[in-house]
Amino acid sequence: MSVLEPDGDKQKKIHERVRSLILQSSDKITQNIQITTGRISDTRLKKIRSYRGAGGKTYVIEAALSTSLAGEIDGGIVLKFANDLEAEVDNAKKLAGLLTSRQIDWENWKKDHEISSRIRRFPDSLFAPEVIHVIPEVNALILEFLGGFTPLLQLGVEPADRWGYAGYALARLHGSKRLKINIQLYNPIFKLLRTCIDEKYINFWIEVLEQSKGGVEYIHGDSHLSNILVSPTRIAWIDAILLPKLDRMDDVGYIISHAVQENVAENIGFGINDSKLIKSITRSWVPIILTCYKQTFDISQLYTRLPLDFFIGSHLIIRAELWEKEIATILTRLGQKFIYEMPISTMLQE
Repeated sequence: MSVLEPDGDKQKKIHERVRSLILQSSDKITQNIQITTGRISDTRLKKIRSYRGAGGKTYVIEAALSTSLAGEIDGGIVLKFANDLEAEVDNAKKLAGLLTSRQIDWENWKKDHEISSRIRRFPDSLFAPEVIHVIPEVNALILEFLGGFTPLLQLGVEPADRWGYAGYALARLHGSKRLKINIQLYNPIFKLLRTCIDEKYINFWIEVLEQSKGGVEYIHGDSHLSNILVSPTRIAWIDAILLPKLDRMDDVGYIISHAVQENVAENIGFGINDSKLIKSITRSWVPIILTCYKQTFDISQLYTRLPLDFFIGSHLIIRAELWEKEIATILTRLGQKFIYEMPISTMLQE
């Protein structure tokens, strides 16, 4: 869950460490800022947001660089304390290479396709920030300074419009190749689901996935709104796990389940209305994210049945393992309803 770090000694210590590393790495940083900056003389801390994921704890540090030629430049830098530093550095580098390739594919795709007005309003450039510093003694890595970027979770747009950005960013991340998935890689999920889902439904969804042509070279694996950073001209992905030969709807289900988890945690004291929340997901979030995804890449030929209900449901059940009993019970219940009742499939067939 994303947390805004409170003011105090912890923020100051994080910023002082990052400040010194920014000054040490100023040449690498200025290479990636798309204006002439001159010398970086200082940084000014604005906000630190942290969240703990599968790979460790990530800090997105919003700050301003003081430069000799461009004045003060707003932006952010990503600091991650990794559970497995070597794997995290490798994934960050692999993600950067993957999105460089995806950008080339996108430029070629645009030559033969008309881009809708809705898609034109999103940034054309998609990339992953480079690793500029590794700190082995504390298992940390720092990614390049991103001028003018804001985490999608905090972007100043209508909450529903964030799903448009998310759908577009996911489609661009996945690209246009059509692959069969490696169904065996989902065996751990099926094993967990058998503890709370009737076997006939698991077999039904296995059959759906076996018929899927929605596999991609890599899914992100930890897609959520804080892992998409947005500027007026560019979108940056961070913190990928990069799982190979899985279904593209896995990432879509994951990003929705993450938002559901945060919604439940924030509103647990007011009571959770299952029907109202599922209706909001099915009638608002999903149509927006799928519309922007499909206007970038047409998925209609990939599935006999879109497996999004399965992925939302299974990720909610997986997330339940990480929470205390009250929230876990709600997440499991919601997950079961998506897998059993298939509200998205029903909505798409109307």
